[in-house]
Amino acid sequence: MKALFRTTGKHRAAVFAAGLIPAAMIAGGVAWACADSSCYPDWKLGGSFYSCGGQAAMNPTNDTRINMVWLMQSLSGSSPRAAAASTLSDERQFGQTFMSWPGLRATFWPSPATQAAADTPSSAPSCQIVAQTLPAFRDALAADTGVPEGERKTLNQLREKVGCGDVSWDGATVNSAAGRYWLAYLKASQAFYANDWATARQGFAPLARARNKWIAETAAYMPIRIALRASVAGAVNQYGDFAGVEKVDAATVGQARTAIAAYLKAYPKGRYADSAKGLTRRVAWLSGDDEALAHSYETLLAATPGDREDAADLAEEIDIKLFERQDADALLDRFHDLPLLTAIGDLKRMRRDEDDAKDAGKLSAEQLAAQQGQFAAHPDLYGFLQATRALQMGENPRSILAMVPDAAHAKSYTPLAFSRQMLRGRALAKAKDPNEAGFWQGMLGGATAPYQRPLVEMGLVLRWQRDGRLAQVFAPGSPITDSMTRQILLQTLATPAILRDSARDASRPAHERDIARFTLLYKDLTNGAYADFGSDVALAPNASSKDAHLYDFSMQEDIPVGLFRSGQWSDGKFPCGSLTQTAAALARSPVDRKAQLCLAEFYRLNGFDGFSLFRSDGKRNLLGAGASGFPGRPLSRDAIYAAVIADQRAAPDERAYALYRAVMCYAPSGYNGCATPLLSYRDGATNDVPKTTRKVWYDELKQRYPGSPWAKSLRYYW
Repeated sequence: MKALFRTTGKHRAAVFAAGLIPAAMIAGGVAWACADSSCYPDWKLGGSFYSCGGQAAMNPTNDTRINMVWLMQSLSGSSPRAAAASTLSDERQFGQTFMSWPGLRATFWPSPATQAAADTPSSAPSCQIVAQTLPAFRDALAADTGVPEGERKTLNQLREKVGCGDVSWDGATVNSAAGRYWLAYLKASQAFYANDWATARQGFAPLARARNKWIAETAAYMPIRIALRASVAGAVNQYGDFAGVEKVDAATVGQARTAIAAYLKAYPKGRYADSAKGLTRRVAWLSGDDEALAHSYETLLAATPGDREDAADLAEEIDIKLFERQDADALLDRFHDLPLLTAIGDLKRMRRDEDDAKDAGKLSAEQLAAQQGQFAAHPDLYGFLQATRALQMGENPRSILAMVPDAAHAKSYTPLAFSRQMLRGRALAKAKDPNEAGFWQGMLGGATAPYQRPLVEMGLVLRWQRDGRLAQVFAPGSPITDSMTRQILLQTLATPAILRDSARDASRPAHERDIARFTLLYKDLTNGAYADFGSDVALAPNASSKDAHLYDFSMQEDIPVGLFRSGQWSDGKFPCGSLTQTAAALARSPVDRKAQLCLAEFYRLNGFDGFSLFRSDGKRNLLGAGASGFPGRPLSRDAIYAAVIADQRAAPDERAYALYRAVMCYAPSGYNGCATPLLSYRDGATNDVPKTTRKVWYDELKQRYPGSPWAKSLRYYW
């Protein structure tokens, strides 16, 4: 298992290498059973800090790009058709409730964009980008009847090489008048791709008067591209990093502005008109014209249909060019007619620093009040911002309910309308309103868009969880349809009865049933229900997988339920019977030291070190947080060794082996690898015993049991 801890900032990653931290720790207050991911969403509604798991409701925790897409869909009243949320293979921990930015794009626009948005200007394209222009060239060339067939073949062959390295023009026999225009076009294009701006300009200039309309229009468009590429050439270093707009050649940016105006005047509805208009934003950005850039983005946010992939592309561009700037807040505060951008910026400002308990976000009540005039045409959006800030700041939830009227029984919701109702539900929860559960149930009928219903279901489940009504989640006819929600509860709060019923319920997905079986059998053993294990193991089909590892556990396709039937019991170092025999012995006598050691061997040999089922921080209002529905206290491998060591009546070989294994728990890192994973890095030391204690174990093994094979093989105490 890799130990992963939640980091602050927009992009999260695993920042600790294996061996540098205890293997028995997990990320951010949530254990995903050793799932190998740099992101674990908090299974709760809303929040105060940035989360890599976005929600269907606009809120400060979302990626800014996600909030922008929801806003565009709300303004246009249109959203892409998608049967259900599409979870990427490496993001299964999001389920259907949360989404990453790539996950959202994969849901609504499953075909990837032909050209991903670039973070910085590029000084040269790749051959892949060049290849994207080939079809248009070939079609235009094929339509030119003045080019002989042989020349057309030669020109197409040359086009495939242009932009992808050196091109040899020797031997290119093109003699027709029409063909020479095409050859000149290719030579000018090659100069462009080779960053030879002067030659490219000279080459395209006369072609703007070519008889072929495709060549003429393209040649009129290319001065825009040439000027923009030339303007940033000195601002990009040898590694492709952009040094900033202050390094841009301002005069060349001016040439691009002039070229855009000239092209649009000549071709107001031309094939490159949309591109040219879009490049005006790049000119504004490169020239430092923040006012033009911001107002252009405001206009586009209002006009871009939310069901088109253009909305996602625009969100990426605005995020990169505007919201990732350090002076983004100051920029927006300079203008007073940008309500849409301001709303997105306000949500980002409302985030709090999770490492600073006193942080209240960067948006004061006075600042928000001063913005009210901008939102005259968007009162619902402004009211949403007011209610969001009030909730973030812990104001009286009854005041929030007054801001957001009840619309729980709407037939459908725009993302903004949905976000407003989610705020109302959270306020009801905070007020401990007895009608909260009914509110969530009322919303279920209209929460039909991807990601919406699972989020509403989580609100209802959290209420039932607080009320101790977990059985309603699993009852026949329950409105809870999200399998991931149930899987989390199966691993955390479910009682043995719920686990058994779920394991038998043929209407549940096979993966969910296997989660129930595995959890039941695992907790039977760890919590001391050994007699129950003897009967519960029959719930594991004979053909159950045992080869699937525990590293990703509930995130992987196959759950290794078969380990409990036919896992490895012994590797010859300590003799043990089957796991059912061991459990039966412990059922007869829970302090049977040999059986305890054999149970520890089962954990060790089958990869349970560092393993934990999903766990939520019990101090927070998270899905799955609270007292386990399983009786008993979990017994970890290190605790077994400690119990045997403390029992002076244990057989010599049992104590010797326990001493050996207790020391080996710390090999070679010096951290305890035999303990149950913790919920936070700060708690790491609580798993470890002092090195002085490990030395006492080592010395006792060497001095009291010198003839044992384990005393002879142990050389260090780490």
